[in-house]
Amino acid sequence: MKVLLLGDASNYHNSLAQGLRKLGHTVCVASDGSRWMKTDRDIDLTRPFRGPAGGALLYGRMLTMLASKLSGYDVVQLVSPSFVQLRPSRLLKLLHRLKKQNGMVWLSALGTDSNFVRALTSPNPPLEYSEWQIGGRITAWSDTPEARKAEWLAQELSDYTDEFYGLIDGAVSALYEYHKVLETTHPSLNLHYGGIPVCLDALPEPDLTPRDTLNLMYTAHRGREGEKGSLYLLDMLRRLEREFVGKVRLSTPANVPYRDFLELLRGADIVSDQLYSYTPGTTALLAMALGAASISGGEEDFYRFIGEDTLRPIINPDPLDLEASYDNLRQLVADCDRLMELRRDGRRFVARHNESSVVASRFVDAWQKS
Repeated sequence: MKVLLLGDASNYHNSLAQGLRKLGHTVCVASDGSRWMKTDRDIDLTRPFRGPAGGALLYGRMLTMLASKLSGYDVVQLVSPSFVQLRPSRLLKLLHRLKKQNGMVWLSALGTDSNFVRALTSPNPPLEYSEWQIGGRITAWSDTPEARKAEWLAQELSDYTDEFYGLIDGAVSALYEYHKVLETTHPSLNLHYGGIPVCLDALPEPDLTPRDTLNLMYTAHRGREGEKGSLYLLDMLRRLEREFVGKVRLSTPANVPYRDFLELLRGADIVSDQLYSYTPGTTALLAMALGAASISGGEEDFYRFIGEDTLRPIINPDPLDLEASYDNLRQLVADCDRLMELRRDGRRFVARHNESSVVASRFVDAWQKS
């Protein structure tokens, strides 16, 4: 098949492309490189600058490429309803052109959109907890400028998102959470689970030699700390550093390009990812593949959803009981054998469920069933 992956986030589509190519498919990745992450792509769709002029230039470039480089594909897989940095009216025109000049158009359900925010701020959210609500109560973060709730729920973007879901041929979810929300809000949508692809071939086998000092690594994207609940995790890591003087060392790198980030992960023993998640995110999976234990989503709902009966390599914090989460962490730091078991099982878990060709095969199966 000839596949266009349009847009990217945290290297998702670039990793998926590698898996699809392993399976013999022809793939083009067109994106802005996940902005500061500078991930690989075949066609660069970076908006030249902010403001109306920058949008006009990007829109004109998209229209030009729709006559050649962005047409003639069997499948177009979009990273989100906002697949390039343009306003909804222009995105809608591009979506119609993409459908007209290609075969199927699908969504990779892997991030926030108006539908997701609306569902999780409703009186009966489909998840027990999220960054938007916990136990049925709206979080304080959801009303901060960082959350941009008013923007997500604005009429123009919300209407466009609804129209988007009515036009696409299907969606493949990256996480249990996105799958659950779409299952609830769009029960007739052609929906399949894909997972997050990880290119294990590009990641060296982990060095699991025990170290005298454990390296703890805080990995939150700066500017998204509230969304991920990562500041609560940072507080736990700092408590560990104070309690285990000389036994643990904490690093807190800022946003760095993707390749540099992988090098930092290689030196970590425990990596914090996120609090409000049922499932491990990209950072957690990369860390696990490189031999670190990850603090991230590892709920039983997720394990059942993917059919995993034995491996439990994720340190699963509970946003409803932060003190119990800290006690679990401190016990793990004190138990070298248990920590080593989690570190060993991490790469096995990624190989079984998230290796790029494994995830790519789920996408292909979804397309072929349509």
